[in-house]
Amino acid sequence: MIRFDAVTKRYGPRAAVDAVSLEVRARRICVLLGESGSGKSTLMRMVNRLVEPDSGRIMLDGRDIAGVPPEALRHGIGYVIQSVGLFPHWRVAQNVATVPRLLGWEDARVAARVDALLDLVGLPPDRFRDRLPHELSGGQAQRVGLARALAADPPVLLMDEPFSALDPGIRRELQGALRDIHAGTDKTILFVTHDVEEALLLADELAVMQDGRLIAHGRPGEVLARDAGPAVRHLFGEQTLAFHRLGTLPAAGAARPGEAAAAPLLPEGATLKQALMLMLEHGTDQLAMPGGGALHLSDILAAA
Repeated sequence: MIRFDAVTKRYGPRAAVDAVSLEVRARRICVLLGESGSGKSTLMRMVNRLVEPDSGRIMLDGRDIAGVPPEALRHGIGYVIQSVGLFPHWRVAQNVATVPRLLGWEDARVAARVDALLDLVGLPPDRFRDRLPHELSGGQAQRVGLARALAADPPVLLMDEPFSALDPGIRRELQGALRDIHAGTDKTILFVTHDVEEALLLADELAVMQDGRLIAHGRPGEVLARDAGPAVRHLFGEQTLAFHRLGTLPAAGAARPGEAAAAPLLPEGATLKQALMLMLEHGTDQLAMPGGGALHLSDILAAA
């Protein structure tokens, strides 16, 4: 769905994005992960031509975006940013309806779409449709921003650190909501973050950037493999890389035959990271598996 071919962007002598080639498959959440200044936001903003590349090519659904007028391109791409950017004197329904109005939708279609989207993002329309932005909490405002980005049903959604200014509890709530929304809409999402936990929670694909270059790309488990390069180990931290890797490995693959006497039962489909946390919670070194068999602490440590 989105393909970057040797894309470069320079600011003076420095390459903010340096010859990046990356393919983001349709209907996946691809997380661009990296420290501040790594080039991840610049790369993402080139998709909707808020930033123009100096060289290279960006293809969207097989079409070179350089040949698409920026306004027409942006009408087909949802965009969510950290500061939300709601129009302060417009009510929630008006904010969500921004792009459908620009596209000339009929009033009844707009109203139905607004209500459906507010329901989708967890804001009951009868309670939130007529509120002004200053009457919303930070989490509620970000949900409105997400609804607005989805309003014209774009196939692609760009999200630039949208949850980074929120309290941890609200942030986790919205991360879960995004996964649910993605499962129900099948959008292709390019999501920028510098937060490792957020990246691993959301990513179907993980693209790691450093100093403008793409240094790793693949499923999270592939990126966190034992042979991860030094730049990836630095980003995740040597002490925590193995712990994060456990979150990509199914616990069932490390279980042994036999019974775990009086041990807590591990939920179906749990990862080794979830198994380790359950062991710590119950003060035990083994767990019973849902289909029979046992998982031992030594097996988890060996997998790490």
